Amino acid sequence: MNPILFYLLTIVIVICDQVSKWAVLRSIPVGVSEPLLGKWLYLTHIQNSGGAFSVMQAKPYVFITIAFLAIGALLYVYHRFQRSNLLVSAGLSLALGGAIGNLIDRILYGSVIDFFDIRIWPIFNIADSAITMAIILMSTYFIFHKESPSESPAHNQSSL
Repeated sequence: MNPILFYLLTIVIVICDQVSKWAVLRSIPVGVSEPLLGKWLYLTHIQNSGGAFSVMQAKPYVFITIAFLAIGALLYVYHRFQRSNLLVSAGLSLALGGAIGNLIDRILYGSVIDFFDIRIWPIFNIADSAITMAIILMSTYFIFHKESPSESPAHNQSSL
């Protein structure tokens, strides 16, 4: 994926995530749940100070540090290894956008704003959805990709 498209997708995810959280913060008090699509989808405003699915409730600086490390790793991997594969590059971009979106919340509010509530799954947001899609895309690639002998790392190493 072209770097311009990579960063554009990342920025779109961050903007959509932050605009949606801003709308929730302005219109739904914490703890309140509003039906959006009948009994299937609700908007429920919660603030998650933990990790994914509210695990490991901790001080914000722990997750801020983890987010910065993850962002650095995602950028490194994109620029170093998989720029040419669309699934992997798109996955890295989605994960980057999601990590940045949730990092902004942790810096501004000390917790992540979550609001999509389907009642059979922990409450989540657009950043979380982007990270989940990234995992699906990259898993699909690595499960179904068949490496040719010329792509093998062992084949590309020269002997001394």
